[in-house]
Amino acid sequence: MAKQMVELAKVRRAVANYMRSEGCGCCQDHDAHKEAEAVLGKMLKVPKYKDGSGYNFPKFRTKK
Repeated sequence: MAKQMVELAKVRRAVANYMRSEGCGCCQDHDAHKEAEAVLGKMLKVPKYKDGSGYNFPKFRTKK
């Protein structure tokens, strides 16, 4: 079980880093991006922001 949690943490960090690297708003398919964010957020158990505006992927990013 502990190994599974470590692997999940690695996946969360990888996805969070990927989402940070997405293009600017003019190059991005905003609707598809939001849909993918919701699917990944639910699947990876990423908490939503308090205001419900999306999922708190930055919580899992690699610290600089």
